[in-house]
Amino acid sequence: KGIVQSATEITSTNVVERYRAWIDAGIRRWQEYKNALAKLNKKPILFFQCPDNKQADQLKKHLETLPQLSGKILLIHTDSTGEVAKSDIEEARKFAQTVDSDENTYEVIVSTMMLNEGWDVRNVNVIVGLRSYTAERNVLPEQVIGRGLRKMFPDENASVNDFVNVLEVIGPPGLMQIIEELERNEDITFGTTNLGNHVNVTTIFVDMDKQAFDLEIPILTPAITVREFEINDHTLDKIPPLNVKLENKVFKTTYKAVDMVTGAVQVERSWDLPVPQDVKSVIAYYTGQILKELNLSNMFADLYPIVKEYIEKRLFDQEVNLEDPRVLFQISEPELQDKLIKTFVDSLKDLAFTDREATIFDRIRLSDTQPFVWTKKVYQANKCIFNYVPCDNDLEVNFARFLDSVNDVKAFSKLVQKIGFFIEYRDSDGNLRYYYPDFIIRMEDKYVIAETKGEEDVDVKFKDKRAKFWCEDAERVTGDKWIYVRVNEAEFYKYHFDSFEEMIQFFANTDQK
Repeated sequence: KGIVQSATEITSTNVVERYRAWIDAGIRRWQEYKNALAKLNKKPILFFQCPDNKQADQLKKHLETLPQLSGKILLIHTDSTGEVAKSDIEEARKFAQTVDSDENTYEVIVSTMMLNEGWDVRNVNVIVGLRSYTAERNVLPEQVIGRGLRKMFPDENASVNDFVNVLEVIGPPGLMQIIEELERNEDITFGTTNLGNHVNVTTIFVDMDKQAFDLEIPILTPAITVREFEINDHTLDKIPPLNVKLENKVFKTTYKAVDMVTGAVQVERSWDLPVPQDVKSVIAYYTGQILKELNLSNMFADLYPIVKEYIEKRLFDQEVNLEDPRVLFQISEPELQDKLIKTFVDSLKDLAFTDREATIFDRIRLSDTQPFVWTKKVYQANKCIFNYVPCDNDLEVNFARFLDSVNDVKAFSKLVQKIGFFIEYRDSDGNLRYYYPDFIIRMEDKYVIAETKGEEDVDVKFKDKRAKFWCEDAERVTGDKWIYVRVNEAEFYKYHFDSFEEMIQFFANTDQK
């Protein structure tokens, strides 16, 4: 909610005169966003909702007198049903298709329509509502604030304080009442901003005066790749036997009725529970669950006979006949189901991957990074090519400060996902994942990939191992020395290091297994 202080609605039939305070506030706010987003190559759109077509014409005429808006205004009339008028429909369609692209020449929309579903656009970030927002007009609150709009920066969370992915809704008291109604009905709270607070979007960009601190990262072909999953006559041999004892037992359940006063058992009954009568359905269930765990599809017909043969020959401590009632009882037990499925998944997961020697595929230069918005912490460093070092937390801020201060670091940067550098690895469950290291550092005689770590998670050792192998591959294919170091938070704050090399040696000698 954009609050205009001390604004007064003037009694007039001319929309510009009546709502001048909010019109001017919307224009000023839009201009602030335009200036703030210029480095990000984003073009914010200002949307005016007018009472009727006549007043929309009045507003457009006024806006055309403003140098910054002249020739950049799209006027969309609506008919008696609220739909876009036939005379404007082609231009409206063209705008809807190009609104978020460089082809769009419009920066302001003036119309009487609401932003319903179908307005799948990102760049509308200021709405000035000048309609009569009353219950009699059957206006849905969510229509007022742009039900069909999307985030300008899809990868970032909305942040009112950082002015990122924010839609500011400005308007007279009637509009604010609609917004408050939506808050009450949906049990949500909108952020509120005073329009006197200037828009300040933190933008990370390459500082052209710091080209000496540019860094180049080799992009290697994946050392771990997904291959076509193949099931053949040898697949069964790869799955270890479980040797479950075949037992004579049935499923039973017991019913007890207890006196709630004395606690004495008044009635007790026991009976056998039914089990599936068709062994094929149980095997089919196993097969489906295994394929689901392996993220495989269209292989049911290939795996089903393997599961069937495994149950016959390797699940129990003896070969069994699937028609034996004892077999059906036991393979229906949840505990045995979990054990069998896990055995198959653990044994077959490796078949989906293959290791190969990495080769150089491309290179990333930090100076080629396009400007991007940042809503977390930053540090202004001398040895980083960016205007700020984007940081996720205080540990990264302090690590960046350390790197900037020591003499043996020549250049460094935080490796945000926007840069595009990652290393593939297999996690603790054997699944293929992608790891984005924290920092790259250039020293006199080598490059360093550094990871700052607070609490360790289960996958840390797998990331460490893979990052070290990546450095070995990078050194082999580039001829430059590459090493990996994990900087643990506790030791980073506990000890004083006079150089980065001293820190590297300390953590290299620390048990990081």
